[in-house]
Amino acid sequence: MGRLIDTTLREGAQAPVPYLTTVQKAALIAALARIGVEEIELGHAVTELAYGAEPLTDLMAIAARFAPGVRRAIWCRARADDIQAAAALDPEVVSFALPISDRHLASRLGRDRNWALAEIGRLVTIAREAGISYVSVGLEDASRTDVDFLLDITAAASAAGADRVRIADTVGVLSPGLLAELVSAVRTTFAGEVGVHLHNDFGMATAGAIAALEAGAAWADVALLGLGERAGISHTEQVAAYLSVQQGAHYDLRASKGAATMLSEWINRPIPGHTPVIGTDIFTAESGLHVAAIANDPTTYEPYPPEMVGAQRNLRLGHHSGRAAVAALLGEVGDLVELTAKLRLAADAQQHHLNPAQLDDLLNPTA
Repeated sequence: MGRLIDTTLREGAQAPVPYLTTVQKAALIAALARIGVEEIELGHAVTELAYGAEPLTDLMAIAARFAPGVRRAIWCRARADDIQAAAALDPEVVSFALPISDRHLASRLGRDRNWALAEIGRLVTIAREAGISYVSVGLEDASRTDVDFLLDITAAASAAGADRVRIADTVGVLSPGLLAELVSAVRTTFAGEVGVHLHNDFGMATAGAIAALEAGAAWADVALLGLGERAGISHTEQVAAYLSVQQGAHYDLRASKGAATMLSEWINRPIPGHTPVIGTDIFTAESGLHVAAIANDPTTYEPYPPEMVGAQRNLRLGHHSGRAAVAALLGEVGDLVELTAKLRLAADAQQHHLNPAQLDDLLNPTA
């Protein structure tokens, strides 16, 4: 079963939202520990190196205190000085990101494939010499890299002794099926663990994370609310819920909802009611067929009980209600045909379902 790297504090910090304070970051680290994620990416070593603005030393200490047993990871660029700065923080994991597509190599770096192949071995060696025990190599824009060259890169990383490669779908173009194929291919050339970092530009990041894990990836990057650049990345709360409900993982889904809600308030991004796992309306039903079935057996139209995510079931009566739904919620209350007709007319008149007081008035009309 796969494990989760929460990168809300690193990838999420790149979203156009208010900056979190150190106190807020500390609360977030404690919340992530309650969820049960196995690794937390605390931030960019390059920021501390260049500006002294990112309190990574403080966050490392906070994580050791409030998230004991959770691996602390630091991200950095594929540069010797960044890797050494990350190593000086003494994290359990250091991840450096190396662009490998022809587009990124040429346009950003003015380099070629041979340079990238040589750089993998050089940088892993630097990381080991700096005392890093677990080296993760991020392969930026891997989804738009020639597959044969990607496999050459992962073979080089394996030969250099890297512990993990992370396949980055930097612009979110891989479908879950294609991603699964890519993960399977990489596993033939890389002896260590495979991870994925998936952007959500086409709404496929969460599904891609699950597909990658099912194809044998050991790790998936996630962020609360899917927070990240552009459309963000895979959602912590959604991936954790799927793994828990469908595959027997033991993430605390109430804690993930609480953490996501807390974060949404800090960054002023309200959670739409229909948001999977954490939305307020996801256990609300009005359709007569659904209401009648759920009242009899909730599993007919619910993938998991609302209590699992700290939600409540809300069955409504209104325009879409039929006699079976009315009977299921109100019992045998006389002429169901007449009552259902009146109920639907009343809902039509106000363009909304009926609240409990209105239902009571319908059942007990005053003289």
